[in-house]
Amino acid sequence: MRKLWWKNYWEHFILPFLAFILITGCQKEYSYEGSPAPVADTLPITQIDFPSCSNCINNDSLALWSWKFKLNNASLCGQADTAIINIERSSFTFFGPSTCSVDSGLVITVYLNPWVLDSDRSNINAGMVAFYYYDHIGSSYILMSQPNTAFTLTIENYDNQTGLTVGKFSGYAYLANGNVATISDGRFKVKLR
Repeated sequence: MRKLWWKNYWEHFILPFLAFILITGCQKEYSYEGSPAPVADTLPITQIDFPSCSNCINNDSLALWSWKFKLNNASLCGQADTAIINIERSSFTFFGPSTCSVDSGLVITVYLNPWVLDSDRSNINAGMVAFYYYDHIGSSYILMSQPNTAFTLTIENYDNQTGLTVGKFSGYAYLANGNVATISDGRFKVKLR
């Protein structure tokens, strides 16, 4: 049975955003005291055995409305079925299910401060990124970035007329058990309207 649009919006945008705010709301802000975010040498990086999606292996192309990344050495990809930009054009969110499992998927929220997407832009480094890889079967997330851990996103190209946005992302994300995994070679191509 097809879900109502607002339930889909609730499950894929609002819940992950609220979870991100709740989990990170009381953590120490490293930039406040001048301390840098922890780097890979100080993080307990876990080499997890996560299965690759066979449709994502050796898939170098990046179609419109798609995303992909590597979790350690596993290749994951999917379709972005929604992309939303705020009215000030200073932040956006895109999300969608995984190619190999509709029960899992990606949500990325990007805060561009001090940038806004009001004209053609290229090579914009996001001020803050919330990365969330969900699983509807389990009772918790698979991966979630934290503000005190390095995670970067760069908009390589934004076309203001069409809204076409192409970018890359990478960093470290926490597993539900508290261990840290490496996210690399992240790519996305969506239209922001």
